[in-house]
Amino acid sequence: MCPASRCCIRGLGLFAIAALAIQLGTGLEDGRIGVLYVGCIARSRPFWIMRGDPMFRMTFVQATLRDWAAVGPMPASNEAQVHRMVRMQMPRTYEDLVANYDVLVFHNANVLAVGTHIPRLAQAVSEGGLGLLMSGGWESFGGAGSTYPPWGETSVGRLLPTEDIVGIWEQSGRLVIDKPRHEFISSLPWDMRDPDLVAEIKWHHNPVKLKHGSEQLAHVITSLGREDPLMVIWTLDNGARVFALTSEIHCLCWMGGQYGNAWRYAIDFGCNLMIYLDNRPVPQDVELVHAARAKMFEVETRRSLLLALLDFCESFGASTRTIMPRFQEIDSVIAEALPQYLQLQFEEMLESYRVADEMLAKAEEEAVRLKDRTLLWVYVIEWLTVTGTAMVCGFLVWSLMIRRRLYREVRTTRFGM
Repeated sequence: MCPASRCCIRGLGLFAIAALAIQLGTGLEDGRIGVLYVGCIARSRPFWIMRGDPMFRMTFVQATLRDWAAVGPMPASNEAQVHRMVRMQMPRTYEDLVANYDVLVFHNANVLAVGTHIPRLAQAVSEGGLGLLMSGGWESFGGAGSTYPPWGETSVGRLLPTEDIVGIWEQSGRLVIDKPRHEFISSLPWDMRDPDLVAEIKWHHNPVKLKHGSEQLAHVITSLGREDPLMVIWTLDNGARVFALTSEIHCLCWMGGQYGNAWRYAIDFGCNLMIYLDNRPVPQDVELVHAARAKMFEVETRRSLLLALLDFCESFGASTRTIMPRFQEIDSVIAEALPQYLQLQFEEMLESYRVADEMLAKAEEEAVRLKDRTLLWVYVIEWLTVTGTAMVCGFLVWSLMIRRRLYREVRTTRFGM
C-alpha cells in the first residue's frame, strides 16, 4: 500500500471525526477531555492506558524526584534532567493551560520539581475552572518521611479538601465506602468480596484531615484500627471540582507482585473520575461502558492488523485496489460513532460500531483470500527454486562423483623411485 493511499484513508477519517465532533459543547473544541498529568510517569496507570481512549487527550509531565524517575516510558537520569523535562513539557502560559486542558492530575508530583509552575496550575483551577485530582504517594499530600516536602502550604494544596499530616505514609488500609449513592461512587461496582479490590496493600495512603465543608466518599481502616480519609471531594466557588484520593490509583492496575492482580474496573475508575472532574454526567451502566470501550479497541486493533496484512500482500506485488475503498466506508462509520461516544451515548455508539464490525469482517475475508492467493505463488516459486537447486546439485554430484567425467585414468598413483 503506497504512503499516499494510507494518508488519504487516515486523513479522511480524521477530517470526518473533526467535522462531526466539533459541534460538541463540552471539554475541548473537539469534545474530548484534556488531561494534564503531572508527577511520576512510571506509576501513571491507568492514565497511560487511557491514551488509547479517544475521549481523552493526555499530556504527561515527568515531575518526580523519587527513584522512579529513572524508569518508565519517560526516564530521567538525574534531578537536573527532571527539572529540564518539566520546563519542556509544561504548558508555557496560563492561556495555553486553560485552553487545552480540562483536568489537572497530580500523582507523586514533587513540590520542588513542579516549582514555579505551581501558582499557574492553581490559578487554572481557582479561576479557570479546571478540575483537580491529587492522588496519593510518597511525594503527594504531606509526603513520606523528611525527604519529600508537603503540598499543604502551596497554592495547589490550599485548593484541596484535605489538610496534610506531614511525613507519614501508611502501608495498609481496608476500604470502606461512605457515600454509595454519590454520582462517581455509584458508577463502579464496589464488590467487597473481590480480592483484587479489597486487598489492604492496594490502599496504602497518605493520612490526612478533612477540611470544613468537604465531603468524604470513602475511607480506609488501618491495621491499628485508625480510620483515614481515602476519597474526599468539594466544589470551589467557580464550580471546579476537586478530588483528593489519598491512595495511589496506580495500585488498582498493578498486575502481580505485592499488590496482587489488577482490579477489572481500574480503567473505568480513572475514566469516570476524569469525566466527573470535567463536570460531565458520569455513566452509571459500567457493563455497557465496558462493552463500548472493548468494541472500540477491538475494531481499531483489527483495522490496524488488516492494514498490516494488506501491506504484506503488496510487498509481493499483489493488488489491493478492491479492498482499499472499504476502509473509507469503515472510517466514515467510526467517525459517526465518535461524537456519540464523546457525548456518552454508548448504546448508539455500539450500534454504529456493530455496523463497522460487520464491514470490517467482510474486508478481512477478502484480505485473507488475497493473502492466500499471494502466498500460493510464493510457495510455488519457493518450491521451484528449492527443487531446481536440488536437481542441479544432484546432477553435479552424479557427474563428478559417480560418472567421474572429469577424471582421467593414470598408470600409477605414486612417485617412482
